[in-house]
Amino acid sequence: MTQRKRAEGPERERLRQLGRPGSLTPTTDVSMMGEFAASLAHDIKQPIAAAVTDARTSLRWLQRNPPEIEEAREAVSRVVNGG
Repeated sequence: MTQRKRAEGPERERLRQLGRPGSLTPTTDVSMMGEFAASLAHDIKQPIAAAVTDARTSLRWLQRNPPEIEEAREAVSRVVNGG
């Protein structure tokens, strides 16, 4: 064993025993990261989906004969305010 390895040994063991703050086990960490990633993905996708829905609705209202300008304006305003 090299001198460096001997010096690192006690420090590594201390860090392993302490773990990361708030950490229970590596499995718990992975599970919590998965939950966080899913929550973040939802928080990103939801407003984008709402904007796309309002934009599509606006296009349908504008394609009507006669176009429903006020309805389209309100939907586009929701997209802008949501952004």
